[in-house]
Amino acid sequence: MSIERLALRLEKYGIRLVSGWQGEQREIDYINIQELPLRSERVHPGGFILTTFAAFKDEYEILSHVEWLITRKISALGIHEAGWAVIPDSLLQLSNTNGLPIFTIPVDLSYKEVFKEFNELLLGENDALRVRIEEMNLQLLEAVARDKGVSYIIATLGKYLSSPIVFLDQSLSIVSIWTNNNFNRQEFSLLVKSVLERERDALYREKYLEVGSALTESFSLQHDLVFFVLPIMEKIEKHGYLIIGNNGVEELIINSAIQYGKTALLLDAVKKKSLERFLKNQEIQLLEAVFESRNSLPNRTSNLSSSLKKMSQIYVFHFENEDLINYGFTVIYDKLDGRNSDKIIWIYQQEVICIASTPIEIHNLQEILSSLQGTYCGVSEYMTSKVEKDLLLKYKQAKHCIKLSEQMNVKLILFQDIGVDRFLFMIKEEDSMQEAAKELLQPLLDFDKRNQADLTKTLEVYLKHFFSLKKSAEELFIHRNTVSYRMEKIQELYPGIIFENQNEYLLFSIALRLIK
Repeated sequence: MSIERLALRLEKYGIRLVSGWQGEQREIDYINIQELPLRSERVHPGGFILTTFAAFKDEYEILSHVEWLITRKISALGIHEAGWAVIPDSLLQLSNTNGLPIFTIPVDLSYKEVFKEFNELLLGENDALRVRIEEMNLQLLEAVARDKGVSYIIATLGKYLSSPIVFLDQSLSIVSIWTNNNFNRQEFSLLVKSVLERERDALYREKYLEVGSALTESFSLQHDLVFFVLPIMEKIEKHGYLIIGNNGVEELIINSAIQYGKTALLLDAVKKKSLERFLKNQEIQLLEAVFESRNSLPNRTSNLSSSLKKMSQIYVFHFENEDLINYGFTVIYDKLDGRNSDKIIWIYQQEVICIASTPIEIHNLQEILSSLQGTYCGVSEYMTSKVEKDLLLKYKQAKHCIKLSEQMNVKLILFQDIGVDRFLFMIKEEDSMQEAAKELLQPLLDFDKRNQADLTKTLEVYLKHFFSLKKSAEELFIHRNTVSYRMEKIQELYPGIIFENQNEYLLFSIALRLIK
């Protein structure tokens, strides 16, 4: 409440405001009695300090103490005449110079009357404040119903709190800013962008929390404000981030206003995304049905929406640690701007799938993979999707790249760059070719199964190193004589076959790749 309002209530007791009138509009947050000349850190800003100064030695000690109280940013001072019947002129001058209101309290009056009037006023103000909050809440809900947008909601909340507010989207881009007359909007916008850029990594870690947390101390240097980040969340999905300036005073009613603001922002986001989510869910269901198809798909176009026909490339992210999938999904969704209609990103069979209409920059993929340990990415070739079979083929291509990336311990592989494996993949898509490969290698497979041997792997490595016993032994971690012995066993299974022959070499090399 303001000093002016309290002064009007105290006049009937003979309590008078005798100096520092220019500070009448200051707000009083609490009342405290201090009789001793102690300088305690418990003296907080906004206080109305009551005292007799009876424990102070002289006028100079009083002046020194009041100067210290001014540094603590108290709102007003009440001097009881039981201690000092006449206020020193030097103290009145200090009061007027600093705009510190001083009250005199009659000698026969107790402090309890001051507390009584303060509490009654505070109760009345709180009731009025609750009414204002409910009115603001109705205004916010009406704004959501009439699609007035985020900027209107932010402005409504900012005007009520009289504090600067910023709203960010999931990618930490500024959507809306509101400031009062104490803040230059352009300078404040530049400050926000500067801090966001510097603290981006920390923010990405903090924003997965469901509770608000301090943004950065960088903001607290401006106008004595501390800023807090409050995620706008629906279960685990985040729709944006509210940054609110706070002077450090926690009030239940102010917190209620902030909760109403967060609710309005959430309702607005959910309303806008409900139709988009419905359409995307239908498309995801169709995509999963296509991916799970075990038989060849018909060349039909009836089930493909216009947006799916535009999807030209599929990205599959595989995680060694499945516990990181939800976290990884959020990072990938944010980094690739999953809100846009040109992408669909979701979790499917313990992997994150992204299907996009335009190629994603390689450096963006590399940034994601560098921030997510134990993650691999396979990328299909770039081609339009005329029929469902095209989507299935691209999914298989991306999965094939994932298999290669794990074998080669390379985090990112593009189908267009895999060389001979691209040819082998196309052959593998023909079931007859794969069956032929399995039939050719069946003697080896059966021998390994019966004897718990490893002849199949030995032949693969032997051909890979162009018949070098030494290099094969080094890769298999066995003696070269063991490799020679195994090759003799293999030769017994394939009498008449000369593996060094060019045709036989190609035949068995391809067959071994096809069954992997």
